[in-house]
Amino acid sequence: MVPAALLCALAVDGEASECRALSLLVDRFGPIAAISASYPLATEGYYAREMGAELSKKIVCFADLVDPAILAQAKVDAMDMERRLARKEGTDFFRRANIDPGLLSIESLVLATSKRAGHRICIASGLYAETTLLYQKGQYRPLPWTYLDYQSELVQSFLLERRRWLKNLRREAGALR
Repeated sequence: MVPAALLCALAVDGEASECRALSLLVDRFGPIAAISASYPLATEGYYAREMGAELSKKIVCFADLVDPAILAQAKVDAMDMERRLARKEGTDFFRRANIDPGLLSIESLVLATSKRAGHRICIASGLYAETTLLYQKGQYRPLPWTYLDYQSELVQSFLLERRRWLKNLRREAGALR
């Protein structure tokens, strides 16, 4: 097993939701190694009705490397956190945060989702994983289904910085043996 860095893409409806979500993430996944700069999330589509129009997103990278086999449980935990942060109106729940865990390796970024699609692999009942980016020729390259924000300069720079961190950890681990 080659450990990977656990990441969570965190989209929120405001600063209060972000603080609460980060607290829950640290409680569950441990200390944070790095957080990307915040960027606006385009809300014309999927999230607008439920979460509002003024959403921001960032990528959170945790300090402790993980066994990639934990991805399904990380998604279950993330969905539980989303429910805990949601606001209730009558019998309806509206998320204040969207949390998508993933695994960053030197070779790729794999994200977990509850949305089924032809290019996604089932990793547990109702949960799927997709390779979102592949590292080739000095960068993480998108695939036809890669969301646009993962192709942005901001996210790419953050992921490449985290890749260098992973390589240094591997080097140090090799030196300790």
